[in-house]
Amino acid sequence: MSLWVFRPVLANGFVQWDDHIYLAELMRMGRFSRSSLHWMWTSLQPFYFQPIAWMTHLADYQVWGLNPRGHHLTNLLMHGVYVWVVGALVWLLTGKVAGMRPGERLAMSVLVALVCGIHPLQVESVAWMAARNGLLCSLWMVAALCAYVMAARDGNGLRPFWWWTAVGLNVAAMLTKPFAVSLPVVMLAIDYFPLRRFVAGARRTPAPVESNGENSFTIASPIKRFALLVGEKWPVVLLSALASAGAIRARVQMHTLAQELLRTRLLIASRSIVFYLWKIVWPAWLSPFYPLSDQVSLGNAEFWVPALICVVVTIVAVLGRRRMPALMASWVSYLAILLPVCGLVQVGGQAVADRYAYLAMVPALLVLGSAALWVWRRFSALLRVTLCVGLGAWLVLLGMWTRGQIEVWHDSVSLWSGVLEHFPDDPRANYNLAVALLQTHHLDEARAAIERAIAHSDPYAMQLPMAHGTLGVIYLKMGEYDRAVEELQGAIAADGTLWAARYNLACAYARMGRVAEAYDVLRALLATQPQYAQLAVRDGELRPLRDDPEYQARFAGLIDAVKSQ
Repeated sequence: MSLWVFRPVLANGFVQWDDHIYLAELMRMGRFSRSSLHWMWTSLQPFYFQPIAWMTHLADYQVWGLNPRGHHLTNLLMHGVYVWVVGALVWLLTGKVAGMRPGERLAMSVLVALVCGIHPLQVESVAWMAARNGLLCSLWMVAALCAYVMAARDGNGLRPFWWWTAVGLNVAAMLTKPFAVSLPVVMLAIDYFPLRRFVAGARRTPAPVESNGENSFTIASPIKRFALLVGEKWPVVLLSALASAGAIRARVQMHTLAQELLRTRLLIASRSIVFYLWKIVWPAWLSPFYPLSDQVSLGNAEFWVPALICVVVTIVAVLGRRRMPALMASWVSYLAILLPVCGLVQVGGQAVADRYAYLAMVPALLVLGSAALWVWRRFSALLRVTLCVGLGAWLVLLGMWTRGQIEVWHDSVSLWSGVLEHFPDDPRANYNLAVALLQTHHLDEARAAIERAIAHSDPYAMQLPMAHGTLGVIYLKMGEYDRAVEELQGAIAADGTLWAARYNLACAYARMGRVAEAYDVLRALLATQPQYAQLAVRDGELRPLRDDPEYQARFAGLIDAVKSQ
């Protein structure tokens, strides 16, 4: 069912949002070799250490080249495996719960896996080639949790084979994306429920791997039991610490907010935590990109209401931990999974992202499934029928929303147009839409989009010079050379490292017949950026310079000098 719902993703292309970064590196590496393996296993590009993700991308490139269908097929198949493993994890967890009938276990496993498989929040991870690291990391994490549940004995200790399998899968997750740093906390939450290893004298108590004889931990105090449970997980705790240090070293695109107060961070985090819960239940109004708000304060209901909800849920989970241990374990797991991406440490320019719910929805769905089971057991047949009808209608809506969201990710124009439906004044979305429209030669629409981006940008925004440079290129393509020169000169004055703007300025001068200025700009550019020489030889915009009788020989000499370096 999941593969069928997501099948239209195979018709999608690449998008101008990080995909080009991966494709450029893949074209540079070309194939598996000693040098490419060395780069993948030592580089922190584009954002952090992710050698396993890079290896899957390079394998796709060797088989499919630049055909997006093959790359999307790999993501789709990985998603199918992930759904199956989620179902297996729910089956194993529910098997540790006293009183769960086989039919109830099967129903909950199938339904949780099905929702994870067809939910529109999953589209971003499946339809976006650059998001494969998160998809694959989540797959490794769920598989590691399956192995961990298998490792837990009914008596004392952990089965060595399954425990070290869990550790190995955790290593694979860490080598795919640092997002897996939360795995030790999720394991501890599972220890609390359904394994009940926190309970003194319970049938599952903390013990060293393959412990023999009587376990002295059964009479330990709660604090000591917690310490022992953490201690037995030292390999995954160490891996999480190393992965966290590696992510910090990579300097993952930290976004600086106007206020760096802890209160601000907590408000942003609470909003994102509640955002995903709401979108899991009712995933309407989804966007590929959600801009950060500049009105973060306790006076804004957009932030204080989610903060209040988080406080209330936490209090209910703590106070009801004995009667509702599933809520406590699921809430801790949900928070732990979202912790690296909830906004306490801001990564990127987005407030939230659909892909961050890819794994986080599993504990949330377990709570919803537990609530549905409680209703099923205690109420009449009529209410059961109503529950089934409501669930069926919800699943149909999820599938329809997912199909619609896949269309949003069809190409760069549809992607950024989808963002602008919800955030029409966002500078980043307007800028990226303009670039996409420029590449498809829709110049009038591109100019309108880039003008909106400039009009709504902060005067000190780092992206503003690039926007002016892009507007200069659009004027160049439209034949309005005076305006092109004005915009390109302004962009270069604001940011001297905009090499493409310098090249396009040379093109504009050439088209205006100002070949001397075109030659001077091009010569200065090639002195530091020789890679533009090949483009200059064949670019039609520079033909007036190449064909000018006075500069023809000088141009050829300049190119020869660059090639001889």
